[in-house]
Amino acid sequence: MAIEKMKLLGITGPSKDLDKFLANVLFKSDVQIEDAKKVYNKGWKLEYYEYDYRIKEALKKAQNLLDKLNIQYKENSEMVVLENQIPTITERIDKLNLEYEEHIKQIDENTKQIEQARIKIEDISKIEEININVKKLYDLQYIKFRYGSIPKKNLEEIKKEIDNLNTIMFEIKQIGDISWIMYFTTNQFVSSIDGIFNIQKFERELLPNDLLQTPKEYILNLKEQIRQKEYENSILEQKNEKIKKAAMTTLISYYRELQTYDKINNIKKYIVHDQNDTFYVVAWIPESNLKAMERTLKVLDDIDYVVKNADNPPTKLRNNKCIRPFETLVKMYRST
Repeated sequence: MAIEKMKLLGITGPSKDLDKFLANVLFKSDVQIEDAKKVYNKGWKLEYYEYDYRIKEALKKAQNLLDKLNIQYKENSEMVVLENQIPTITERIDKLNLEYEEHIKQIDENTKQIEQARIKIEDISKIEEININVKKLYDLQYIKFRYGSIPKKNLEEIKKEIDNLNTIMFEIKQIGDISWIMYFTTNQFVSSIDGIFNIQKFERELLPNDLLQTPKEYILNLKEQIRQKEYENSILEQKNEKIKKAAMTTLISYYRELQTYDKINNIKKYIVHDQNDTFYVVAWIPESNLKAMERTLKVLDDIDYVVKNADNPPTKLRNNKCIRPFETLVKMYRST
């Protein structure tokens, strides 16, 4: 087992580039972050970065949408290259969620209307064969009509007296022990006739306000409305499937970026900035990796760095081939 020497690497640059620098450069290298405030001159006005709570909120939004879409995801993943800013990611997640929710809301509304139409069809089907324009019944000036159900045995009692009553009655349909009837009377006798039928347990049913044609025409219109709403729902469901298909790549990508931002956010507690919004990163790097890191840093705009020796650097243990399978069972770094 050999001991590899470590170098102290100090890196500065504009704060606006810090997140991408950490994710895209530094964390791809074998480094150990050090608390920058403990290394740099205490007389400098250096402050730690504030915790960015937007990241947790955006992560929660992404998780909620992934759950809604039944998309599997890993809550812990490796850092990825940052391509988008947090506000941009949040805006795109909100847009996806809004579009999905609007579709779900419309599907629910359509489904509700379909159910209501089916209930109307079931109710009106009892008088479907009556070839009467219902609007004309409502327009009668001196005649009132009632429609509803009555127990068959009670209806028989009314039939016994029907010739003596100021009403005309039609039995429309019978289901089991219940009969559906419609009766007509004048404005003058409507109160007394209603009283007689009520005594015999007549249950009045109000026809829909939009029933302004024959029952058969009305039912045909309702069936067409159901067909249209079902077709609209199928289109909306297809759109949501497209959203889900797209989200399996784009939303997962956004989620991983946010996870990376979150990890960076936690690491920033060791990083400082000055009044000019310049960041200061300090990291220990194995001497064998230093040249490769320097080549990378030299080509980055606005990034400066220094390499220093230190009195008590951490050391990296380089295992030989016989011991390497056990590397994951021990800590790679220790202070000397």
